[in-house]
This record gives sequence, structure tokens and C-alpha cells, in this order.
Amino acid sequence: MFFPKTFDFFDYFEEQVTALKKAIEVMKDLRDDGDIKKEARKIKEIEHEADMVARKILNNLNKTFITPIDREDIARLTSTIDDVVDELERAINRLYIYKIHPIPPEIFQCIELIEKAIYQLCLGISELRDPKKKEEILKFCEMVNFIEDEADSLHRNVLIKLFEEQKDPITIIKLKEIYDALESVTDRCEDVANSLETIIVKNY
Repeated sequence: MFFPKTFDFFDYFEEQVTALKKAIEVMKDLRDDGDIKKEARKIKEIEHEADMVARKILNNLNKTFITPIDREDIARLTSTIDDVVDELERAINRLYIYKIHPIPPEIFQCIELIEKAIYQLCLGISELRDPKKKEEILKFCEMVNFIEDEADSLHRNVLIKLFEEQKDPITIIKLKEIYDALESVTDRCEDVANSLETIIVKNY
């Protein structure tokens, strides 16, 4: 699997998931200081950095004759990882725009599941360059799918509680949109896991 050293796509993927780790840490910081404006600005910067990495991958993909895995799989994995960062930014922007204070504990439950999914994705990406790690990577992907199921269940229960206990319709609309955005993050994590599975099946 020879390709120009400057176009090490595995390194680029790891740059992308590093952005994911930074973003979820910022989300967790909301529990400590609750400064949504500051954290939203941080995630915007991370999202911009992640976009730059994604563009770098796609630009170099067009310049590379030989790639370590199929070109369409590189493009799809790049896109799906980038989508996770985009969804995280969307979620925190909703918190900022709607001035949610205090932040409900259910939001942090959602963030904890997102963190678990991202952790599994980081493990999978870190092993991607080694075909011998095929089974390990597939297990990481399976864990992400399991976490996404948990997130679906949490999302459903949170909405049930919201509609039962909250009387203000405007607050219901705001919180539902935030919960939907957070649930969408785990959906996008599952997309990354599916991209990884496809790479493993086709290439390893």
C-alpha cells in the first residue's frame, strides 16, 4: 500500500477524530462553567479546523494515483466524520441561541453517550492502518451501534418526560430541538461506524 508520505490519509483521519475529541470535551465543560457563548465559540473554531482537514483530504485524494483504501471509501469516511463535528456545533448553537439556563441534566446524559461513541470511533480509526486489527475495529463499530441504540432510547424517554412535565410550549419546542440535535450526533457517529465497516469488508 504505497502512497506519498505527505498524503498519509490515516494520519488525516486521526486529525479528524482529534477534532471530535476536542469538541466533546468542550461540550462537557458546560457542566462546570455553563458559559454557553464561550463554548459555542470554541466549537465553531474546532469545526472550522475540521473542515480544513476534510478539504485537505479531498484535495489530496484528487492528486493521488494510488490510495491505501478505495477512493470512494476515503471520501465517505472523511464526510461522515466531518458531519459529526457539524452536528455537535448545531447542538451547542441551539443551546446558545435559545438561552437554556440552567442546562437540564438530560442534556449531559446525551453528551455522555456521544462521548462514549466518539471514544469507540477514535479507537477504530487509530487501528485502521493495520489490516490485522480487522476484528477489533469491527467490535468498536458494533459498540457504536449499541450506543446509538441507547441514545435512541434516551431520546424517546427524555421527550416523554419533557411533554409530561413541561407546561410552557415555547420551552418544549426549544428543548425538543436541542434533544433532536444531540440524538442526531449519535446518528452521525453510527454513519462513521458504518463507513469503517465498509472499509474493513472491502479492503481487509
